[in-house]
Amino acid sequence: MNLLYLGLLLFVTLLTTLYLASSKAIFAFSDWTFHAARVEEIYLNLKSGSFFTFIAARTFHNTGAASFLFYPYIFFYPWAFLRFILSPVNAFYAWYALVTFATATISYFSMKAYSKKSLASFIFSLVYTFAPYRLYLGGAVFGEYLAVTFLPLLFLGIYEVLWGDKKKWYLLAISGALVAYAHILSVFLSLEFAVILFIIKLITSRGISKDRIKSLLLSAGVCVFLVLPVIVPFLTDFIGQGLSSAKPSISYTMGPRYLLLNSFSAQKGWKLSFMLMLTILTAWAFIKSRRNWIIYGLGLFACFLTTRYFPWKLTAGTPFEMVQLTARYLSYASLFLTILFALGSSSVLEEHVTGRKKLALSCSLAVFMALFSLSSLSVYRDTLKHVQDMPKTSANSTQPAPFKRLRDYNYYNQFNYKILFGAFDYMPKSSLTSVQKQNSLLMHQAYLNGKTLTLSPLIKANQISYQVKSEKAADVDLPVIAYKHTTVSVNGQKHAFRRGNRGTVVVGLKRGQNTVTVGYKASPVFYLSIFISILSWLALLIYLVKFKAKYAQ
Repeated sequence: MNLLYLGLLLFVTLLTTLYLASSKAIFAFSDWTFHAARVEEIYLNLKSGSFFTFIAARTFHNTGAASFLFYPYIFFYPWAFLRFILSPVNAFYAWYALVTFATATISYFSMKAYSKKSLASFIFSLVYTFAPYRLYLGGAVFGEYLAVTFLPLLFLGIYEVLWGDKKKWYLLAISGALVAYAHILSVFLSLEFAVILFIIKLITSRGISKDRIKSLLLSAGVCVFLVLPVIVPFLTDFIGQGLSSAKPSISYTMGPRYLLLNSFSAQKGWKLSFMLMLTILTAWAFIKSRRNWIIYGLGLFACFLTTRYFPWKLTAGTPFEMVQLTARYLSYASLFLTILFALGSSSVLEEHVTGRKKLALSCSLAVFMALFSLSSLSVYRDTLKHVQDMPKTSANSTQPAPFKRLRDYNYYNQFNYKILFGAFDYMPKSSLTSVQKQNSLLMHQAYLNGKTLTLSPLIKANQISYQVKSEKAADVDLPVIAYKHTTVSVNGQKHAFRRGNRGTVVVGLKRGQNTVTVGYKASPVFYLSIFISILSWLALLIYLVKFKAKYAQ
């Protein structure tokens, strides 16, 4: 039965992806240009023989921004590798299909482990994977989009440690690591619900056994080892370095009426599906177990967090402001409410459907969800028909990337625009104190002997070079960000430097023609963290093989 359901999930995945890909275009909105630039940098570095990407030498206007150090990107490698065999547009949609099917598969088996019901797991996977909010994320918000893939496994892990089989602590360790490799903020959001579940466990069970505490600590400890390459750059290059990050603020909340009414429309977006909205309105009538009441409460609470009725103003100045957009909680609302919808609907269906009718029902559900998803995506397709192609602009333009259409022939136009969201993330705060400073970086402006020079960079992987001619010995302030492990050479020789008032590399030059090369050399601790992480993954794999063999006996 698993193969049948996985085949149907693959069918819906391919149908929805092909529907989008047949447009032969992409709508570059929201965070698209930020992530597309990151993928482009990885692809070009791979093409030149460099596996690791630390700074943006080829994209982000050649500023050397280190978003790669502080924003995980491992799940973008499949997209980058697909660029070697497919056109830019097709490579994206192939990656989109891979992530979608991975989400469907993980969702199915996570729910199967939780409910022990195949039909309920199939329904859960369909509704969760093709939820309107997740479809919205798949258009541009890729960090969160990737994290949503692993949330069902993460909360299965939390359930096993707190209520289920505590020997399956490894599920929490693995899923927590996968979420961290996808989107750091989603780790924070997931921790909020994990803490709530822990408190509920303490109240409902009047405490928690030492064995479960050990399993919880073990999973947390192993998870840290698995994600060391994500943690170490923050410790070595971010803390105490005066760097900026995404601005912490609650910039948008929804009204309950908006959430309710919008969820009954067919479009993808910041909303729940009508199935989950009906679950909110009717689930209380058929919930019988305390476990399902807890899930229902979590789903309602996640919906409440999206609205302006939650006192978000009280979170000012606290880490909770990192949420920025309260719509992020829709992923958690979808997760919890879909569990109830799948359990309730599958119970009703199984009472009346058996044998071959069950097969017909499963196929019908797949077709229905495919049509529902196509309806949600139709607005996106219509947008692609009417929006204009992204025009060319100069290589050092300060104009923000417009919400325009990308095709294979104009795909590279986007990289000459200023990235709309995230262009200056993880730069020194001193470089953001004025628009003039920001624009000077985008326009490749250097300062020498009181004069402003516009330079043309020479690019290699994680390395930016400039030819600078000076009439006398002087300091040059280059339009490249200086980090703790930035390296500088002048005419092939290692050279000292300092950070200027733009947060950029300032280096002393001798009279005459000079070639100044700015690069990044990761600390030995970073490479050690990769080695430890790989060993940890291998050790965990060996443990799982032995555990499964012992468990089978």
